[in-house]
Amino acid sequence: MPKLPLSPFLLDPNAEPPLPEPRPGACAAHAPAHGRRGAMDLDAAELFVTAALRAWVAPHMHPGEVHPDWRELFRLARLGAPAMVAFDGLMSVIAAQAKRMIDVHCCRCPALGDDEALMLRLVTALQSGEALPALEILGDWLPDEATAPALLAARRFALSIAEAGLALPRRGQVIALRAGRTLH
Repeated sequence: MPKLPLSPFLLDPNAEPPLPEPRPGACAAHAPAHGRRGAMDLDAAELFVTAALRAWVAPHMHPGEVHPDWRELFRLARLGAPAMVAFDGLMSVIAAQAKRMIDVHCCRCPALGDDEALMLRLVTALQSGEALPALEILGDWLPDEATAPALLAARRFALSIAEAGLALPRRGQVIALRAGRTLH
């Protein structure tokens, strides 16, 4: 199946505000705000999902720069082709059909973006067998006609990584909260 062109609402490097000069290996634009989770607060499964998301998006946000290969992250986690195909399918639907800006930070950023947190909620919900919060999250990102294919791919991804030992921790009830409207 050929990939659709990217939605202008997923990736628009021109929409980014100018950033201060980052120090090597760190993102100066975002530090975890007080009371908000950062990358250091994530467990291994959450960190994997966030890293894969950022690595998938990075070449689209900043073409021509060197980025980690999201597929290599899957290989390092000993995840096979079904997990890779499901994740790529989910991200391709989001990239092609996003109806608003999706908050995905750069690979080195210590802060967790609003939509990155929603991606973690999405995977947690699907690993817990809760479709309603997953549909609410996808419905915030995508038009109605795109939610079913995205849900199918997300479910396959969530279950395949759980089977491989990457079950996301469930922190209370999974509730889909609307995200901010920024892209980093």
